[in-house]
Amino acid sequence: MKYLPTFLTAILAAVALNACATPHERAAQSGFTACDDRNMHANLSDSLCTEITVDHGALQDEPVNLFVRKFPARGDHQGEIWLIAGGPGESGASFYADINFFRQTFAGYDVMVPDHRGTGYSTKLCMPEETLDSPDGLALAGAEWGSCFEQLYAAPGRAGRFSRRNAALDLDTLVSTLGSKDKRLIYGVSYGTSLVLEYARLASTDIDGIILDSLTPAPSDHSNGLSYRSQTTDRVGMALLDRCATDSDCSLGPEAVTTYRALLKHLDAGAEIPGMDRVPNGDLRQFMGLLLDVPEARNRIPDIIAALSNRDPAAGPLIEQVIQSAEAHWSEITRYAQATSSIPLSAIITGSEYNSRPDLTAERLASEKAELGFTSPLPGLLVSNQFPLYEAPPALAARATLPPILILQGTLDAKTPYDAAINRAASLSTRGPVGVLSLTDAPHAAYITSQDCLAKPLSRFANDPTAVSSQTCSPENVAITFR
Repeated sequence: MKYLPTFLTAILAAVALNACATPHERAAQSGFTACDDRNMHANLSDSLCTEITVDHGALQDEPVNLFVRKFPARGDHQGEIWLIAGGPGESGASFYADINFFRQTFAGYDVMVPDHRGTGYSTKLCMPEETLDSPDGLALAGAEWGSCFEQLYAAPGRAGRFSRRNAALDLDTLVSTLGSKDKRLIYGVSYGTSLVLEYARLASTDIDGIILDSLTPAPSDHSNGLSYRSQTTDRVGMALLDRCATDSDCSLGPEAVTTYRALLKHLDAGAEIPGMDRVPNGDLRQFMGLLLDVPEARNRIPDIIAALSNRDPAAGPLIEQVIQSAEAHWSEITRYAQATSSIPLSAIITGSEYNSRPDLTAERLASEKAELGFTSPLPGLLVSNQFPLYEAPPALAARATLPPILILQGTLDAKTPYDAAINRAASLSTRGPVGVLSLTDAPHAAYITSQDCLAKPLSRFANDPTAVSSQTCSPENVAITFR
């Protein structure tokens, strides 16, 4: 199917690629050159980089530079797969630790990894504060927060230029100018799934298939939106404790939920409990919620609750050990200099486009939190958002048809809930073939924890997206064990 044209200009336009050319010839034709950091990490050793400047010519836009890293196909060239990071605010570096999985799974495809506007090495909201040459690299440090705010409030209209709509237009430019005329597959994660679906509404070139990893709820599904993220997190956390209550190996026993609620009641009443000084910010609910994303750490949640409830001196060392395991889990991703998320971009996009309760107060949030056992920091960030926001552009009309879509969804995803993804999948299926790969007990971002379940379905989809189907798989690395 052909999509409507967009009014995009690429200052550094690349010529169409030749499907018969070698990887190095294709790279030269498209303006890609060996990346400056290729010797810093083995995964980047043969990566190729380019930068393209775009200006969509709209009122809410400005020229921005977009950074793209390409990992050439190993073998006969079939097309490209574009990996779209989440956040909002994450750069393409979130894929680098697992890039060999994508290169092996999508054999014959160039793996294209852009930094969408406002992230990584692409144009940032606050410059030079969010650049590598600044005191804390891409992160904001010290006085940089003040100068960043000064910039943004001096030109408040600039925030709207970093909207999801413009990022989708960017993706259309990149795919149409840096890709070949062969197959085009798009893989989005979390917020990236929302960005990809926006892109699919305006794409000016054919898309052969879309993969949505950890699908965000539909825009109309307010009860599963970001302002209710703690409620989503709590449902997953309590489901874990319910499993604990029926497992003879679980340290909490059959009264798991009751024991945890009693512990929280004591803490809320001001009780001093050994080990709580090791909990980040002293916020047990939020700490437990964050552990749900890391399978190994998630399995230790009952042990932490039991140790704290029993006033066990070992609680502190146990909490430290679990924190270390969670940090080790994320360290593979965060070791890349490019991996720092943009807090300004995240705050501005979430506050402008994903807050279904703009009237939510800190008092109401505190009242809701008191009733929960597992929470997320996101609702609090929405309430205290001090960044300039913009009016989200009107929704684009839905296309009558969509390319084949494969959804990868964990059943214990504490960020993008499984049930909401299934509901959205049913809606999408009215406009094209949709398959759901349900990943039993998997948390958020399937490509990080569930590769053993993804390899074959993704390879089949790459070979023939039209044959998409639904199935269930139990990833080995996410198994819930209370030993």
